[in-house]
Amino acid sequence: KDLTNLDIEQGPALLRFLALFAALGSFGCACWRLFNIFSALVHPVTSILYIYIAAFALTTMLFEAKHEWIEKVGILDKYQNMLIERCSFLTVMGGRGLFYFFQATLWLTFAKSFNEILEFAVAGALGFVGILHLFAHWDIMPHHLAQKAVEAKKKAISETEKLLKKDIDGDGKIGA
Repeated sequence: KDLTNLDIEQGPALLRFLALFAALGSFGCACWRLFNIFSALVHPVTSILYIYIAAFALTTMLFEAKHEWIEKVGILDKYQNMLIERCSFLTVMGGRGLFYFFQATLWLTFAKSFNEILEFAVAGALGFVGILHLFAHWDIMPHHLAQKAVEAKKKAISETEKLLKKDIDGDGKIGA
């Protein structure tokens, strides 16, 4: 199949960044847990589940990154194309939102007490991003909301530069 014209629905840059950050946290936490050799020997099924979670985190990063970046790495492009063909729900924000929420629930299965703060944090981040993706899918959260926040930030920096008469954002201009 030719997947070159496929459109992967992506939200605003801020939402994509949050999803990438949550996925990176999930991947890091899964790898951290996998390196406990004693636990891997005593609970091999749990280790297999951590491998699945790490693969899900990498998949999350793959769909939130710019497609132009993925196309440059052949194996990633082939993997993404296979997922697009067989798991087309990942191409829409609502489908990915449910996928992220699913990943959050997987992490919650490991959080048996408040000592597992990493699991709670990763679950919370993935759940939050999943809910935001669902809101964006249903147009409850407008896609342009993040863009408005970026524009407000630029305006605030510009006004601050004018007030201080100093370039604080490093663009070589004051108040631009």
